[in-house]
Amino acid sequence: MRMQRIGKMTAVLGVSAVLLSGCGLFGPEKEVSSIDAPPLSEVAVEVPDVTEEGSLEQPEALEQGTAERTVYLLDANGYVVPVSLTLPKVEGLAKQALSYMVKGGPVETLLQGGFSAVLPQGTEVKGLLIKNGVATVDFSKEFKTYEEKDEKKILDAVTRVLTEFGNVKTVQIWVNGTPLKEMPVASTPINQLDRNLGVNLELADGAIPGSTSAVTVYFQGQLDDARTYFVPVTRLIPTTQNVAKATVEELIKGPKQDSQLFSSLLRTTRVLDVKQDKDLITVNLSSDILKYDEGKDANPDALESLVLSLTESTGAKQVQLLVEGKPLTSEAHDFSKPVARPLHVNPIRF
Repeated sequence: MRMQRIGKMTAVLGVSAVLLSGCGLFGPEKEVSSIDAPPLSEVAVEVPDVTEEGSLEQPEALEQGTAERTVYLLDANGYVVPVSLTLPKVEGLAKQALSYMVKGGPVETLLQGGFSAVLPQGTEVKGLLIKNGVATVDFSKEFKTYEEKDEKKILDAVTRVLTEFGNVKTVQIWVNGTPLKEMPVASTPINQLDRNLGVNLELADGAIPGSTSAVTVYFQGQLDDARTYFVPVTRLIPTTQNVAKATVEELIKGPKQDSQLFSSLLRTTRVLDVKQDKDLITVNLSSDILKYDEGKDANPDALESLVLSLTESTGAKQVQLLVEGKPLTSEAHDFSKPVARPLHVNPIRF
């Protein structure tokens, strides 16, 4: 696994952006109508291609001049999904990632299994500025040419791919040098976009809009060749103070009944205890987590989904897994020490 950090989520169903703050890129919005010369430049910090100590992943051998990069695509079911691709090393990392999310763009030669690009065909990144934690991206006019049903998906994908970079906390969208106050098709108000908005948003049974907490859990989808991949789903649940425990419970409950996704955790798994101490989550589960491989071990997908979900929902950096109070250790898995979140998710080779 590799590592990534996000903040704790508190969202309300139907809210896909926050209201405008009244400020533009260089001062009050009324003073800025376009991006003047010099154009936006990209100053994203490159994520090292290394395996974190304490991670479950092994480093992959890459050809010289290439690197693993995360982009966000649509799967065959219409979910926004992170996919790790092997791309040429370039200086403009964030701009490259966005270019591999455009329909008809360079990503098309890599895609199979029902995956597709999310940004409208012909969309170009005219400028990209990352400053003080804010990524401001200026798209060409083609960005506006999409169907209404895809508006939230586009917002999710753009926000999440840019906040993959450690120096980006929020995102602003411009088109042809002019900041957008709302999205052009369904008029979703936008200004400061961040990961608190969630992805693939859904309302849990029994939850009341306006009185919820948000957890993001990683369920799984399946390709035609039986390979699986992880899909983040932000679920709004009744308000809770223990987001970490609620995250594990929702992961065990699994996807909604009409979903094409599934969870690798058995529904009989009991949550014995979940504690958070700063950047460490310790989760204690019943022995049902071991009912895999003829009852000898834990499902590796279940373990990865636990780490992904807990680190995403709480902002913790590491997870310590206990089974009936004892660290999980086996030939295949070693949780004798805490493990970190992967840097990249779904290294799918099409």
